[in-house]
Amino acid sequence: MRTEHSLKNITISIFSQVVIVLLGFLSRKVFLDSLGANYLGVNGLLTNVLSIMALVEGGIGISIVYNLYKPLAENDRNKIIALVQLYKKAYGILAILILIISIVLYPFLGNLMKDSSPVSYLSIIYILFVAKNMISYLNAHKWSLINADQRGYMLARTNLIIQIITMIARIILLLLTQNYILYLVVELLFFALQNIINGRIVNKRYPYIKTKVKYSADKETIDRLVINVKAMFLHNIGGYLVFGTDNILISTFVNVATVGIYSNYTMITQQVSALVKPILGGIGDSVGNLIATESKEKNYSVFKVSYLVNFWLYALCVVFLYNLLEPFISWWLGKQYLLNHLTLIFILVNFYLDGMRTAISTYKNKAGLFVQDKYAPLIEGGINLISSIILVKYYGIAGIIMGTTISTIATVLWTQPYIVYKHLFKEPVLTYFIKYLFYLGLTIFACFVTTSICDYLDVGTKFISLVIRGIICLIIPNILFVLILYKTNEFKYFNGLVNLTLTRVKMKFKKTKYEYDL
Repeated sequence: MRTEHSLKNITISIFSQVVIVLLGFLSRKVFLDSLGANYLGVNGLLTNVLSIMALVEGGIGISIVYNLYKPLAENDRNKIIALVQLYKKAYGILAILILIISIVLYPFLGNLMKDSSPVSYLSIIYILFVAKNMISYLNAHKWSLINADQRGYMLARTNLIIQIITMIARIILLLLTQNYILYLVVELLFFALQNIINGRIVNKRYPYIKTKVKYSADKETIDRLVINVKAMFLHNIGGYLVFGTDNILISTFVNVATVGIYSNYTMITQQVSALVKPILGGIGDSVGNLIATESKEKNYSVFKVSYLVNFWLYALCVVFLYNLLEPFISWWLGKQYLLNHLTLIFILVNFYLDGMRTAISTYKNKAGLFVQDKYAPLIEGGINLISSIILVKYYGIAGIIMGTTISTIATVLWTQPYIVYKHLFKEPVLTYFIKYLFYLGLTIFACFVTTSICDYLDVGTKFISLVIRGIICLIIPNILFVLILYKTNEFKYFNGLVNLTLTRVKMKFKKTKYEYDL
């Protein structure tokens, strides 16, 4: 059952993401043609500024989701209701705090926009961003419940339909009006509609949570929750200093238009990552249940397979991005939207470092190991901020991105595996790093071989060149990985799981066909 739910989550998420990605590229092209890089920079800057609100959330969501796995597995409805009610109350308070903090932040916006053209109606734009941010908290307790129950796929169809409609509506509005405010209003309205519909789906799935009877979580759960929230608050501060400040630093030390150009790169890497994460996320949705019900030996064996899948996917993505990202932007938007090659390299280094810790981070979060490294994110964030400010003077935008690389290697690259191996797996962490270096070397080797073949077989026409490069990047790394890894236990296990899944799909197809014939 756990595997079946994971497969449903993965399949639906990947299909949804492919559609969203294609529309996203079209939408970005229309946005730039209609409004220019300056407004795109403002869009990225405000998104980063308001992501500071994640600090207010303080890890309540992750902590409560962690506490939901066991009662869901045991169908302990009283405890489920108590946690959901606690979550709802907490987020109602947070929504008010977010509004207050947003008002306090507004006067400082002008100081963050270096060498930028004046933006009309900035206050209205800011209000629309804040409103969307607040709406996301109103039904957060419901999303956590359905995701903890491994049934996030039940919301996927609604999310896909509304996101498609939203993108199409925004594209039409930009083509007809070139009005950024209307663009944001449409986005806000459909986002609110999406929350309402999904809320009803969750209420129908779990009608018992609508009770007006007040339930209280036990003291042990609340005490553990308070400890985890304090730890996660520090994690969120560190996370914001690492991932939430790049656009602010670029806008402050370079200019706001460069934020827009940089956001094209991050959009592509995020979209690629979004195509990959449903696979790892689908597995991750089952990890909480796995930790709650299985032995550490079972958890460790599943982790090693997850680690292999994690590497395979992100190594493949890096090879694709290194060979296709710059040619694609040049074909899609024009050469004027390219950054220097050094910036690309460090964007991909950070993409790989962040992606490669997905498996270990999933186990750390699902196991509720928040306290053990509560100060590490603050150190990481401080290193990132200081090194970025120093390096931007010498390397420009590339220096800001180098700061993230330095802070990641200095902290979370080794602290997270150490904690998980010590407290969950009870295994020597050296095995993790040996495997990491092996995977890193394999990634570099695959990238070198693939790039050499791409450059040798390159053709003149841009679109044809992209297609040929894409095919090469799909075939060569996979052949290399299979040849080198096919004898490993992890590969044999994963291969067996894939074959079993294909067999089940074939049987289900034959059964459906047989019933149809009857």
